Amino acid sequence: MSSRESVDLSELAGELGLYEWELVELVNELKNNYMIVQDKSRVLWFAGDNPSRIKPWGWNYSYKLITGSTMIRAKYSPVWSIIVSEWQYGGYGRHGRTWISNLGGLWMTLKLEVSPRTAQILPMIVPIVICRFLQEKLGVKARIKWPNDIIVRNRKLSGFLIEGEVLLSKVIAYLGIGINVNNEPPLETATSLKYILNKLVPRNSIIAYIAGTLNKVEGLGEYTQKVQMEYLELLETLGLRVKVVTRSGTYIGIAKSVTENGDLLVETGSGSYRFSSGEVLELRHIE
Repeated sequence: MSSRESVDLSELAGELGLYEWELVELVNELKNNYMIVQDKSRVLWFAGDNPSRIKPWGWNYSYKLITGSTMIRAKYSPVWSIIVSEWQYGGYGRHGRTWISNLGGLWMTLKLEVSPRTAQILPMIVPIVICRFLQEKLGVKARIKWPNDIIVRNRKLSGFLIEGEVLLSKVIAYLGIGINVNNEPPLETATSLKYILNKLVPRNSIIAYIAGTLNKVEGLGEYTQKVQMEYLELLETLGLRVKVVTRSGTYIGIAKSVTENGDLLVETGSGSYRFSSGEVLELRHIE
């Protein structure tokens, strides 16, 4: 069904090896997470929520119903590729932590080639792009929790992971992005757009916005200070008391600022510290 907007109920039941009544129960369950309707003998999937129906300009686009990890699949794909999957059974986040990718969310990885200068500020560019979409297109007041979360009302809505490899004078960057859209929030500390807006949200518009913006990402490398200022405006962590856990120790202090490449500056009772996202195992906002 993924490549079609509508399909005959009996035909789909045959494809899946189900009785029609079993398929009806399944469709009713999927309606909680997808923009699907049953019209008499047909099942219709709204094209705007069907990622197999989108073709972002300038990208090699691949849609998979199920994959191990979009990040790993991207590493075997051409540069300027986007991999989207409905479900990952091997998705991972920072430091190899398991990433829960349940049905109805948006799970994607973008593979792009950028200059080292642009690569340095990708940890700021990616959350800015996500927050811009949420605020401008959906009216959702999203904020950044350093280093890699997007939060709404102190609950996690989205996360991202950036990996890269140097190739001569360029950097091949892999941007893994997960957004809770129409799925059930996987944790008590998380939320999804479905619950924030009290309705299902078509995911293709999110893919198109992110792809269209990041297609022009190289030019942003010339505006490091501007990117830094916009990032600071969106940073919920700024000015808060934080607990930073690294392999070398735990630090508690006030988040004062970020550097031009997104490192966090924290003022503690014993001095000032600078943390890169890669060295931090955990950061918490504390009272």
